[in-house]
Formats: sequence, structure tokens, C-alpha cells
Amino acid sequence: MHVTNVGGSLTTAVCLSLIAWSVRVLRSAKHRDRARQRTTSSSQPTVKLNKQTYGVLSAKAFWMLVQTKPVKYLLLDVRPKSEDGGATAVTKLSDRLAVTHILPEELANLLRNRNTLWKKRFPNIPVPSLRTTMIFVSTHGHSSSHAAALATSLGFTRCSIVDGGLAAAVPLAHFDEPAVFSSGKDRALSFDAVLLLLETVRDDGNALGLVILDIRRFDERALYGTLEGSTHVPVDHLPKAVHMNDEEWVRMFRFHKPTSDNLILLHSRSSSSAAWAKQLLSDAGLHNCHSYVDGAYAGPDGTLRSYEAYEEGGAPPEPVSIGQSVTFNRTSAERELLDLRIRV
Repeated sequence: MHVTNVGGSLTTAVCLSLIAWSVRVLRSAKHRDRARQRTTSSSQPTVKLNKQTYGVLSAKAFWMLVQTKPVKYLLLDVRPKSEDGGATAVTKLSDRLAVTHILPEELANLLRNRNTLWKKRFPNIPVPSLRTTMIFVSTHGHSSSHAAALATSLGFTRCSIVDGGLAAAVPLAHFDEPAVFSSGKDRALSFDAVLLLLETVRDDGNALGLVILDIRRFDERALYGTLEGSTHVPVDHLPKAVHMNDEEWVRMFRFHKPTSDNLILLHSRSSSSAAWAKQLLSDAGLHNCHSYVDGAYAGPDGTLRSYEAYEEGGAPPEPVSIGQSVTFNRTSAERELLDLRIRV
């Protein structure tokens, strides 16, 4: 009896069976991979990275920070294992700065679970808060840029990197004294000069384009008064703020971002904070900056008072009366401003 293969040859049937079997095998392997990824993600959370919302410090601003310490900060070396090794100049600088080493693949877990994992891993280093100033460093800045974006996406608002990485800071490593960052032109204005500037602004409607940036902390500004017409940008906000556009700046600080046409007066009680802020602004193209670091201010009764600098969290010092009324030496103030090429 002759039997015909209805619908196709036997070879075709075998091929179709093999294809169906292959599809089932591939699907099974794909399901196993997905299950493995879900298991891995539980130990290393995935984080959606934001656009650049972190600060970028020039090599000089970074070196001023580590030498003069104008603000408290946490220095994190996030170089991968492939870059961390050998007696290179970058490795020597990292060791000299006593940085905290964190591998890039560990960062998300450590920051997200900092109240448990951080304490176990770094028992002698305070657990960072969302407002801790964190400086991420790597050899040339690539790993640190990714780390800063990741930390920002987790809610840490004061993250910065070093432009060019640690390699850019190596040439500055032989500068040990803070004095190398200052010059005679950087001297702070006297209270007399500041009072003359304020009087001039009142009389001519601010033709000078004066912007007074109060870079002190919130507690200092609340306890010891402010200069007339001043605006407030705490110094630890500046690394990120100088990279904002005007719309972002207004949204954050409620006044327009200063431009290169403005005369900027930095009000601080710390000379190191004022010098660092001036460097940050200069790096952003705002070069017409001067500082006022005297603690003198006018009390509610018109009496001139002064206060000593103190660290955040410390007991605020009692202000000391230094005069009965707010007066100033006009001749001396005019000469001082003229030396700085500020015409009033």
C-alpha cells in the first residue's frame, strides 16, 4: 500500500519541530536571565540619572577647599579598580587627602542604605545627610560625574566634582600654605567702605549695579542682622548655583542671577569662605567681586555691634557693642574704594 505525506515532506515536519523546540529553549533561558536580574537588582538598586544638577569645581577652587576648609565636606574617591593602583601621582594625591574610597558599583547601595551599610563600612566617618557637601573625585572626572549625578538623583543636594579630576589638581599639590591663594588685591572692604557703598546706592538708585551676596549661614543671618538690600546664597550652595541659568537661580533664591556687569559684594564672617566664594564666582565669569568679612552690624537700636565667627552647631557668641551710632569716615572710605577702582 502506498502512503503519501499529505501537507508536506517528512523533512519539513522535522524542521518545524526543531524550530518550535529551539523557541521554547530560548524563552526558558530568557526567563532565567530576568529572574537573575531581579535578584541582582535587590542588592544593587537601579537609579535613574538626572541631568547635570551638581557643581563643578575648578582645580584651584578644589585645592582652596581642601587647604582652607571654608565649609565642611566629604571627599569621596570613586575611581574603579582599573584606575586605583600603582604609585601614580593621582593615587599619591588621593592618599594624601585621606579620601573615602567607594567603588562606583557600591555607591548607590551605600547612599540609599546609609543608616545601616554606611555605619558598618565607615564607622569613623559621619553618615552623610542629604545636605552634606560631597565632593566626588576620580582620575579624570568621568567616574565622578556619574557618581555625582547618581547621588543627586537620590536626593543629595550639594554634590560637586572636580573639573578634570584629580589629575588636574596634581600640579597644585605642592601649594601647602593658604597664603598662596591670596594677594593684596583680595583684601576685604572695611565697614566704612561698605557704608559708603550703601549710601551711594540709596542716593543714585544703584547705578553701580551693586549686588550684595550674603554667603553666611541661615543662623548667622537671623541672629546678627543683614546689610541693607542684601540677598542670601549660603556659601555651600554656590558650587551648584553658579552653573544655574537665570530662571533656575530665580526659582531657587528669589532674585536674578548676577552678571559680569554687576559689582558683587560678598558678605561673610570668614575670610576663607569669602575667598573661596570669590574663586567660584570668578570661575563662572563674575570677576568684579569684593568681600566684607568684618562682623560689624547695626543693632535694632542703632548701636554698632560686632560678633566673632563660630562653627555651625556651636554656641552663638554674644555680640559686642563697638559704638553708639552708625557713622563712617567718608574720606577714608572714598580713598579705599578709589584704590579698588570703584567710583562712587
